[in-house]
Amino acid sequence: MGYLFSHRLKVACDLLTHTGMKLDEIARATGFEYVTYFINQFTVKKRHITDKV
Repeated sequence: MGYLFSHRLKVACDLLTHTGMKLDEIARATGFEYVTYFINQFTVKKRHITDKV
């Protein structure tokens, strides 16, 4: 994954953890036009990190 893409997902993770924002708000705030695409990419990224542990 590219740096920008990884950074966007990290920011999204921080927003999910530390704010009361809704998922669609976080997706759009981090540059994802489609919530379903954001969810899929976030899930893939988190699964990839978990598999490395």
